[in-house]
Amino acid sequence: MIFYFSKQYKFVFYWKCVSYSRRVSIMEHKNTENSVYCVEYGNGKMTSPVSQVNSDNLLMPTFTYKVISQRMIAVIVIVILLILAGGSALAWYFLEYRVWVLEVRVEQQYIGQISIQNRNFSSALSSHTSRLFQEEARTVEAMLEKIVKSSDMYRYFKSATLFSFSEGSALAHFWLILSLPESHAVKGTVQKVNESLVRTLQSFRKTTITDTISLDGYLLLLSSFSITETQPKVIDFLQASFDCYRYQSVSCSDPVVLKGPNTQRTSCLWHLKAPEGSQLELRVEWLLPECRDRLAIYNSLVPDDSKLITSLYGCSRLEQVVQVLSSADWMTVVWKQGQYNYKDPFSLSAQARPYKNCSYNIVLERKEGVQGSLRTPFYPSYYPPNTNCTWQFTLPSSEYGLTLEFEGYELSRASYNQNCTQGQWLIQNRRMCGTRALQPYSERLYLHYSTTTVSMTSEVSLTGPGLQVYYSIFNQSDPCPGQFLCSVNGLCVSACDGIADCPNGLDERNCVCIAQYQCLGDSQCVDYYKLCDQHQDCTDGSDETNCTMGVPCTDRTYMCADGTCLKKQNPACDSITDCPDASDEKNCDCGLRQFSTRIVGGVDAMEGEWPWQASLQISGQHICGGALISAQWVVSAAHCFNDDRLYLPSIWTVYLGKLRLRTSTQTEEALRVTHIHLHQYYDDEIHDYDLALLKLERPVSAGTLALPACLPEPTHQLEPGLLCWVTGWGALREEGGVSNILQKVDVRLVSEEACVRSYGYIITPRMLCAGYRRGGKDACQGDSGGPLVCQERSGRWFLAGVVSWGRGCGRPDYYGVYTRITKLFPWIKQLIAS
Repeated sequence: MIFYFSKQYKFVFYWKCVSYSRRVSIMEHKNTENSVYCVEYGNGKMTSPVSQVNSDNLLMPTFTYKVISQRMIAVIVIVILLILAGGSALAWYFLEYRVWVLEVRVEQQYIGQISIQNRNFSSALSSHTSRLFQEEARTVEAMLEKIVKSSDMYRYFKSATLFSFSEGSALAHFWLILSLPESHAVKGTVQKVNESLVRTLQSFRKTTITDTISLDGYLLLLSSFSITETQPKVIDFLQASFDCYRYQSVSCSDPVVLKGPNTQRTSCLWHLKAPEGSQLELRVEWLLPECRDRLAIYNSLVPDDSKLITSLYGCSRLEQVVQVLSSADWMTVVWKQGQYNYKDPFSLSAQARPYKNCSYNIVLERKEGVQGSLRTPFYPSYYPPNTNCTWQFTLPSSEYGLTLEFEGYELSRASYNQNCTQGQWLIQNRRMCGTRALQPYSERLYLHYSTTTVSMTSEVSLTGPGLQVYYSIFNQSDPCPGQFLCSVNGLCVSACDGIADCPNGLDERNCVCIAQYQCLGDSQCVDYYKLCDQHQDCTDGSDETNCTMGVPCTDRTYMCADGTCLKKQNPACDSITDCPDASDEKNCDCGLRQFSTRIVGGVDAMEGEWPWQASLQISGQHICGGALISAQWVVSAAHCFNDDRLYLPSIWTVYLGKLRLRTSTQTEEALRVTHIHLHQYYDDEIHDYDLALLKLERPVSAGTLALPACLPEPTHQLEPGLLCWVTGWGALREEGGVSNILQKVDVRLVSEEACVRSYGYIITPRMLCAGYRRGGKDACQGDSGGPLVCQERSGRWFLAGVVSWGRGCGRPDYYGVYTRITKLFPWIKQLIAS
């Protein structure tokens, strides 16, 4: 209803009459001065009347109003449609375009497997190049794509690739890559993917009773399906080695030699499979003296870092043969080629092993010395990732403690959240981590009871060389009779001998007589070489007592073969029988020469003057010196062979009885080397344990001038100030060339304290210093490995040291540093005997 006032100010109203049909008729009825109009609808009916007040144009506003109303409705409809269209466009943009086109994609990789019941494994399926493998791979990959695209993961599918089959009813191993928008990454968890694909597989199942599914001609075992998330690097490894793939089934009977890598490729992968319930042992033998190749060995089907057992870099000279164990029936080996292409850098063989028990009960006896050893499974192979060893010890009584002696391995207390990557030990409720070391170490257990338990486990897949631990007992009230107990490493060492054997140096503190004998009466200090020399030096004569009979054994007494200990110093090979069994004068065909009478400040030697001197040469070029210590063994410095190219025995020739490098005589001999042994604790950074033993192809001929030098026992005393000689063909001056004629120079032994003043605390107990403070006389380049010999009163020459290192050549305040033979005598003796 519309109200308004007319010109006559009369209140007039209109009834709006609207037609909703296309045909509208208007009938005019004129009654009074006001006109009334009605609108007739198409059905002939009239609307309510409409009045007009004194106007002939009343009908026009009414038509205008109707037109405007129709336009308004159209506009509203259009606006609504635009809003709906805009909303749809925004929804499409935010839900589709932005997510699936603009948003960053996240790729997630998975490794999976499923058993195909109607396919049997064959040798053809083990080769990626075979036609059968390629056909089956294409069909399986198409089937996997169908499964994924039938699931709610269909929009994420990128690729599925089959990389191997394994034995039995063919077990297909594949990798799957899904590409997800970043906002959908949470939908790609391995749990959600696994659940989605399992639901899809179940939807293909005809009945819920059976566990098999028929799909695209394959009969699939539903319960065998599994999928795990992996890293992009794993897929990269599998892709890179796809053209050089090796599959090998391994049995428990005999080792299987594996086919080597294709050196025309940059990467190869081996899959090794043992029978269920067994584990794999891989044997790696390096065939070249030098290479830069890498072998990574994994405790699983896929090369995942979390399953890495060990990585071997380059042709390992210290571990020419490496044996590695898995903890289950799968092992993966990945080879990555180095910078250069080498033919057959290594050989591989594998064998299945039954699981080995590693729990023992050990009963110790009441006796001194080592009573046995503990070993990890299949020692010396690397211990397996699932190692779990427990040893129960029973001691004679509670007055004894237990000593565990390690080789190149030490224990330290583990922090609360620390992972032990090289073995976890549980000893007396203490959690300890093992680590590789270049020092001997002993763990001492002080006990309240006569029984104790020691366990060792592997917390992670990463392992290391097998462990051998020697066990013995000690008296808890006197752990080191006559010696000093070093609390840092648990070792018994000599005290007050002028050599700091403990890392903290406590064995040389509070000493009355350093490297001297202390008289019993007045505590006077007397040099050891004055003992039993038939001249009384102590006021009470204690230095000359008990010289012809056995005395209690200490770390300074010489021990005869029958166990008798002598007070006399350096009695070996002095032409006087001191031991009851005469063992001190046995094996004394050494240290003599036919004369009565690197070298800076030296003079020319005479032919045959230093008959133990050796020249170690490669292709006729002098590299290092050496010293003959027996008919078939030469000692030298380990650093001469530290380079991979120099560790191959076949490249070395040892010349003995030689005087001039550039000429040969009938009294010299050249022998090939068959074995090179570096000390297992050699540290190439500070040159600790810098010693090597070379075995010759045969004993030295009797017709040459070559004779061995004598080896000093660990109790052999070498006092500071003793005059000794060093020989070699090294440079006559710093940065100079080698000498053609063998040189000799006299040097005096220096105390460890004076040596530390020159070089600091990098000097270790295995090092011996010699020279002069003013400089001028020293070994130099080319003398490395050569002998430092000292003459005893008997006239025999003993090998005191081997030329090792130093600062420059003959510089003032810097002495020459030699490997101390007395400290490494047990290693030499053991190696030669074995």
